[in-house]
Amino acid sequence: MRILILGATGFLGSNLFQLATENKNLTVFGTSRFQHENSNIMQVDVTNKQSIRSAIRKINPEVVIWSLMSFEEETKLINLGLENLLSEIESAAKLIFLSTDAVFVEGIGGYNETDPIGTLPKKAALADYVNGKYTGENLILNKHPNHVILRTGPLYGNNGDQGIEKRTIQIIEKIKENQSFDAWTNVYRTFVNVNDLSSTIIELTNIKFNGILHAGPIHKESYYTFFKKRLEQLGWNNSLLRPTIRSKEDAPYLSFDTSLNTQKAHQLLKTNFRTVD
Repeated sequence: MRILILGATGFLGSNLFQLATENKNLTVFGTSRFQHENSNIMQVDVTNKQSIRSAIRKINPEVVIWSLMSFEEETKLINLGLENLLSEIESAAKLIFLSTDAVFVEGIGGYNETDPIGTLPKKAALADYVNGKYTGENLILNKHPNHVILRTGPLYGNNGDQGIEKRTIQIIEKIKENQSFDAWTNVYRTFVNVNDLSSTIIELTNIKFNGILHAGPIHKESYYTFFKKRLEQLGWNNSLLRPTIRSKEDAPYLSFDTSLNTQKAHQLLKTNFRTVD
């Protein structure tokens, strides 16, 4: 099976590319914005119609995985890049679109696949990213029936050459300087190991499933409990971690609980979603 990973050099994409290439049933290609030493990773700009057209025609993929993201320019990436992709891929090709828990802007937690999603006001910090993903989901629902919209919470884990997730690296740097740091006790997410998410995506390339799926472990974590466990897991002292309550007044556009109900994925897939413990 020929698969194309759009964004094969990012934190998730590079992990997925490596894992997929170990599967003898898959012929794996990827894209990057820049030239790459691996001949199976092509330089492609999805916002350029000719660039993505050339890649699609050369590979003729049976599965396309959208693991691209841009916090600052997500809307442009979707409106140009995803539209270009949808105009070029065959209707028979499966499109796996990586979305986010952040589309649940009300922040009440325990979200099912059928729960309504929303957008953020333009002045919100994550507005472009969240609103872009919202638009992307709707484009796919309306234009490409053979799809999987895969929603996930924040990623963590060891990704070989790229190391661990940036949010934890930033805290480790503070520990090295003997600086304390705040972590929210009342903001909850479904934290997902990058290796587990990659395994999920590979499974989804080979099973007959279309629709929306929430990926991750059953239980949610606050940012405080996540960082406390993650630092311990990595062998770092977590005593400088300060439990902090975030207020709605200080963060009016923060979604306090975007945790996902992942029961459907656990029933459908063989992948075992680990917890951070």
